[in-house]
Amino acid sequence: MIIDVHVHPFCQEATVLPSHQEAGRRLLAPLGNPELIDRAAQGFATLFTQRSLKDILTIMDQNKVDKACLVPMDLRTKYGVQLVTNQDVARMAKEHPDRFIPFAGVDPSLGRLAVDELIFAVKELGCRGLKLVPPLQFFDFSDLRFEPLWQTAEDLDIIVWTHTAHQRSIPGSDARYGHPMLVEPVALKHPRLRIVLGHCGFPWVWETWSLVVRHPHVYLDVSAYPQLYEHVPWDAYLKSGAEDKILFASDFPLRGFEETLSGVAALPVSPEVRDKILGQNAARLLHV
Repeated sequence: MIIDVHVHPFCQEATVLPSHQEAGRRLLAPLGNPELIDRAAQGFATLFTQRSLKDILTIMDQNKVDKACLVPMDLRTKYGVQLVTNQDVARMAKEHPDRFIPFAGVDPSLGRLAVDELIFAVKELGCRGLKLVPPLQFFDFSDLRFEPLWQTAEDLDIIVWTHTAHQRSIPGSDARYGHPMLVEPVALKHPRLRIVLGHCGFPWVWETWSLVVRHPHVYLDVSAYPQLYEHVPWDAYLKSGAEDKILFASDFPLRGFEETLSGVAALPVSPEVRDKILGQNAARLLHV
């Protein structure tokens, strides 16, 4: 079984607020040149209009991906933008319950509203996790202001997936907020909270390793950078007994399934460990 724990359902059925073009312009404004921004915004809109949800399922089938966690992004505080809503991923998962697992997206800087939205997404919509992007949401994971959100996620017994890497797809993002060590105080205070560190932690691969091997409920996903897998200390993960905490993920469509699967196929690990990475670890974590 192959389970991808990080897929963006950028498709015709997804909601983009305030609109495809305006969201693109706001996100790409740091490019500075109005003509360049408009062209880039058109390309951004194409991500959502070129394929349907059925097309995504077809691509999954072609690559033998059995299940995917669908993730939205709530960027309201910084950009006034939402890329796919919690209602979208819940609906998609309800239509294809054997293929999709919905994760909620909230903007932590919204405070109590973010907490309430997470509770609703889990209890009413059936979301199984929370997806966060600190470099784009411009928030410090370690800030005590967000303690109610972590406590709520722990109480709801959901997974918190967070972007722990620099961020390249949107100009103007702040890489400092992607440092994995900002997760440390939360992991210490909430030892039962299941946290997934996204994107291998690039460029902080050793700090990411440190978190994963020291905290029983902190995991790693391999999304976004298959071309850089040679720089991940795989041997250190294995020697530390952490082969059960590495999860397959692609970051589709920003990275393709085929490219990421090829990268995993080339990892210096045994077939047994590769099977764990591709699906067994996620199946246990997600209870599927």
